Amino acid sequence: MLNTQGMMHFGLAVTDLDRSRKFYEGVLNLKVVEQSPRMVFLQTGDDYLILAKGDEPLKYDTNKSTPVHHAFKVKPDEFQSSIDHLRQHGVEVFNIEDRNTGVFWGPQAYFLDPDGNKLEIYAGPGAKKS
Repeated sequence: MLNTQGMMHFGLAVTDLDRSRKFYEGVLNLKVVEQSPRMVFLQTGDDYLILAKGDEPLKYDTNKSTPVHHAFKVKPDEFQSSIDHLRQHGVEVFNIEDRNTGVFWGPQAYFLDPDGNKLEIYAGPGAKKS
């Protein structure tokens, strides 16, 4: 039996490593751990994200309505200031909700990175207990 112990990292395809590094480091405040010619390794809390150079961004039916996205946790008392910070950096926050159904309850806001990858900030209590 395979018993995974958590998530080590996830990778995200980007077309311009420098532009994406500036966004994730400068706007989202992720820490750069290392950069190679094809990847930028970033850390947030105990979690890691790898920006991987691709020739084209991932294709979705529509970037804003696709269910495919990546969520970052923020402190509940910093939710609104995080939205304000994104907007001050020219990021369109196109959906803000306080979800009370589904698996992840609480305040959530969605936006796109420079390649159109859908991202979320989440300030809820965590996953619904089963």
